[in-house]
Amino acid sequence: MEFRLLGAVEVRDGGRAVALPRRQERLVLAVLLLRATEVVPVDELVDLLWPQDPPARARSALQVYVSRLRKAGVPIEGSRSGYAVRVEAESVDLGRFRAQTAHARALEDPVLRSAALTEALGLWRGEPLADVTSEPVRARLCAGIEEERTTALEDRIDADLAAGKYEQLVPELARLVAADPLRERLVIAWMTALYRAGRKQEALTAYAELAERLADQYGLDPAPALRRLHLAILRDDPLGPARSTADGTTPRELPVDVSLLVGRDELLADGVRVLTGEGREEAAVVCLWGAAGVGKSAAATRIGHLVAEAFPDGQLFARLQDVGGAAVPARTLLGRMLRAVGVPPPVVPDSLADRIRLFQERTADRALLVVLDDALDAETVEQLLPSGPRCAAVVTSRKSLPELKKAAHRQVLPLEEATGNDLLVRLIGRSLRDQAAIATVAAACAGLPLALRIVGSRLALSGDDALPAVAGALADDEARLDSMVAGDLAVRTSLHRSLSLAEPRTRQLLARLSLVGVAEFPVWVAAPLLDCDEPAGAAAFDQLVDLGLVELAGLEPFRRYKMHALVRSYAAEQLAQAGDSAGPMRRYLDAVHRLTALADSGVNHGWTSAAHLQTPPAPVLPEAEEAIEADAIRWFESSWGLVDAAARSALATGAPELAATIGLFLIGYLGVRELREARNDLLTTIRDVLAETGPLELLVRIELARHTYRVVPPAERRSEGERLRELAEQTGSLDLQARAELQIAMASVQLADYQRSREHGLAALALIERPDGPKHLHFFVLRDLMHVAAELKDYDASISWGEQAIGLAPPDSNVQAEARVVLGEIQAEIEQYDAAEAQLTKAVEIFGALSNDHGAAQTNSLRAAIAAKQGRLDEARALLTQPKALYAETASRYLWLRIGLAEADIAMAAGDYAEGRRIRLELIEEVVASGDKSVEQFIRDQLDNDPRDPANRR
Repeated sequence: MEFRLLGAVEVRDGGRAVALPRRQERLVLAVLLLRATEVVPVDELVDLLWPQDPPARARSALQVYVSRLRKAGVPIEGSRSGYAVRVEAESVDLGRFRAQTAHARALEDPVLRSAALTEALGLWRGEPLADVTSEPVRARLCAGIEEERTTALEDRIDADLAAGKYEQLVPELARLVAADPLRERLVIAWMTALYRAGRKQEALTAYAELAERLADQYGLDPAPALRRLHLAILRDDPLGPARSTADGTTPRELPVDVSLLVGRDELLADGVRVLTGEGREEAAVVCLWGAAGVGKSAAATRIGHLVAEAFPDGQLFARLQDVGGAAVPARTLLGRMLRAVGVPPPVVPDSLADRIRLFQERTADRALLVVLDDALDAETVEQLLPSGPRCAAVVTSRKSLPELKKAAHRQVLPLEEATGNDLLVRLIGRSLRDQAAIATVAAACAGLPLALRIVGSRLALSGDDALPAVAGALADDEARLDSMVAGDLAVRTSLHRSLSLAEPRTRQLLARLSLVGVAEFPVWVAAPLLDCDEPAGAAAFDQLVDLGLVELAGLEPFRRYKMHALVRSYAAEQLAQAGDSAGPMRRYLDAVHRLTALADSGVNHGWTSAAHLQTPPAPVLPEAEEAIEADAIRWFESSWGLVDAAARSALATGAPELAATIGLFLIGYLGVRELREARNDLLTTIRDVLAETGPLELLVRIELARHTYRVVPPAERRSEGERLRELAEQTGSLDLQARAELQIAMASVQLADYQRSREHGLAALALIERPDGPKHLHFFVLRDLMHVAAELKDYDASISWGEQAIGLAPPDSNVQAEARVVLGEIQAEIEQYDAAEAQLTKAVEIFGALSNDHGAAQTNSLRAAIAAKQGRLDEARALLTQPKALYAETASRYLWLRIGLAEADIAMAAGDYAEGRRIRLELIEEVVASGDKSVEQFIRDQLDNDPRDPANRR
């Protein structure tokens, strides 16, 4: 329900007016709502309803009114002591008014603050409660909230003054002062507006008429603040932030302090310490630098207010850029500053050198604080610094200014995620229902107070209803920056000012980084994007870091940077304006192609999906290639997402063959790291494009690579393999035909059709043994024949195939380790435990060298099962530690199966036969659902034939 008190008392439910025809009922409701959640005594309610002559049955009548309100849906609680209404503050227009005014006062920007206060004042529809009670009672109830309204109106006027709306304010203020000449804030605002609008004589006349009226009607003199303002106007003192005193002009130019400044306690304390330290021989200087929108100016202003008392000769404030971002000349700024410290305009010298000299003379023996906002260069700052040892300065800049040798330099960083979320909640001023969405929106603001304040102001005014639209805009690359505007606050404008400080090559790099398609990227990407060498690209990155447009994300195994979504959207806009993306994109994709090929050759996985591909000769990036040569696994670890995005970019730019090539070079690493979902998604995307564009041979190759690791029912796998074999025959490629035969063979194993599997395995072997056959597949055929022979209980042949396969595999490769696991499992099945342990131990060693945690975990699970069979229970349980930890992270089905088989063996060895049977039955149920009859039969054999189980001894 919605309750309205700021005018006639009304209740609405879902947009429908709730009828409360009796004045007394509306008065009871209004009183309870004014003191929502408080218990209002019965006697007090009776006194308000009947202030002069209450009826004999007043309490009974009150109960009737409350009962009717409850029937209307108003949640009123009653007790002997009184009544209370329990509603959310935002359901009452008075509560919304208070929340909106509190939020508005926290806004730093005066235009935004005025707009928010105007909207809050718009909730007032007239005199509150005028339709339910007499004027004396209404005044008694509403004096406080009407004062709130007046204060909000004065705050709005102050905001408009700060925004420079002097002429527009004059008529309104004239009416307000005429109605209430004792309201000091209104009178000061009126005179200030007149004076700033260039109407000095009218301001003086207004003061004179006001002084006469106060004396005649009230016998009063104007307040001291009014008299000081009158004197300042007479002397043509600059108003605004300045405040005049009787003993001369003491400038107080600091902007209004923001009410909410979070996450900066350490920075503020450090700034205060530097500026107020004793024993200095020269002025103290703090330089705050950081990204656009990170809150440098707010921090500098807060520091200025914290130390203001330490500088009794005043505080100067100067913005070193104009509204368009252009530098304000030091000569102009010094002219203003000299007048602020008491130099009459005719005495201010003309030349820059003379102004610098005079400013240093005037500040040599003073205790003056100077705040210089948005500095572009150190030289201008040096010209504006005070000279005296009791002086100090705070400087803000979007880039570091190391040339300021005497300054204490502090970088202002984006807020931590939790702090940013807290700031957004506090800016909104009330709790919204969808806290998860609030956290997502806060995260999208990248810790930038500017972005958080813009979003906070929108949500404070509109609440839950606007949350989906705000979240949607922040998730949309094209709409993101358009949503980041409130009044004259705009993230786009702030970013543009930062980029304007960069060199042309650096501006090009920022725009072209939007081509990379990921939020984090290595330093080498700059070289192909800019068509330069790696050092020059690194220098451009360094300048972007200095400007706060990208962040350094890490140094090992090479430098990496990251860019948040707001900057990424801005970069894409810059690229669209430049219109030169084709060349940089092609150079970048060529670089990804070569580096991925080099890295793939450096990962000893042994798979052959990319065996037919050549490493392109260019472009050569020596530093990146050196990092790959040192550790290809680590290179892939930090770059595979970028490579995946590059393949997709190649598809989007009409280069599907390049996309397929990059994808084939990537899938070896994805296989080692067991990143099945990422691999399958990329290959499926490439397949879908190649199905439309061809060529057929490449399509079949991608299909076969994709088919190998898809989780599908075995019957579907075999059918798909047969389809791919037909397509492979059309291409004439013996390599693709042999791969298709292997697909059919392995699907047949899963279907427990071992004879057919053996036939297809031998068919693949025949293709390989042809003079022009694909010899690189020999290992895979022998490995699969080893598996089939074991299923047929031909263990001698199985072990022979396995030993041959291991000999053919690249030494210490991932595929060799996998073959050792299969051979070790077969040897364990026939109780050749020592031989099995030797194979499995070597496999774990290889997997470890390749950082293949999944391979090591599955092998250790098998080792645990073998240890349990041999009665080494403590060792078996210890061997499961790593597999269980990895499963907790990945929930891998294959790992779950291996761990389950080992735990069943451990339970049986420990004599817990019921638990062992339970585990095996659970595994069988899962495997039956997958359609893998081979594994199902293997587990059933263990269940039915385990000699340790008493159930099998009958």
